[in-house]
Amino acid sequence: MDDSPYSLIPDILTAENIFLSIGQKDILKGVTIRAEKGKITGLLGRNGSGKSTMMQSIFGTRKADECDIFINGVMVKQPYCVNGLVNYLPQQNFLPQDMSLKRIARDFKITPLDILEYFPEIEENMNKKIGELSGGIERLFSVMILLLADTRFTFLDEPFSHIMPLHVAQIQKLLLQQKQKKGIIITDHLYKALLPISDYLFLMKDGKTIFIKDRNDLVLHGYINQYQE
Repeated sequence: MDDSPYSLIPDILTAENIFLSIGQKDILKGVTIRAEKGKITGLLGRNGSGKSTMMQSIFGTRKADECDIFINGVMVKQPYCVNGLVNYLPQQNFLPQDMSLKRIARDFKITPLDILEYFPEIEENMNKKIGELSGGIERLFSVMILLLADTRFTFLDEPFSHIMPLHVAQIQKLLLQQKQKKGIIITDHLYKALLPISDYLFLMKDGKTIFIKDRNDLVLHGYINQYQE
């Protein structure tokens, strides 16, 4: 039995007081956000609002001026260094281009059957190398691998980019299933994809996070207009 401080139930990752400046520009001004097992935390924001910077700062691959990370109340530095704690989908491609989907799935301890249960259309690509895939299929596979991987938390930075509408709906279904096993934070700029699946929703604006209750709040804070579908 794992008796480490990271094994407490329920799992909650809290990131507090995230400050980051580049030159004279303040990018993050005291951001606070959290991921909780059984919940999806959505973060909306325009391009350049600091969503990716915040995600990298929490994950530990970008040094913020200040950033306090707690797992179940225990402070941890560089969460990505803690085995099995968190994985992260960046906006850019990150999987080795010369490795096959089947090999990558095996390295993540995921069986082809696990993948094909959710996305049977990927079967014809399982023996292909990542570099041979279309951008949409590569993105779909990357999202799926991280969600199915055995970690306590998953961070997804714009997972719906370059994904066809049918696959967006399939990913939403997978997210709702996998949140029972882990805490998930998703950033995006497309509110329609996040509103129906987020248990907590925030808007990144002026370097801070604003709690969003519903679509009306997005209108109130100027993210969309009232006539926008």
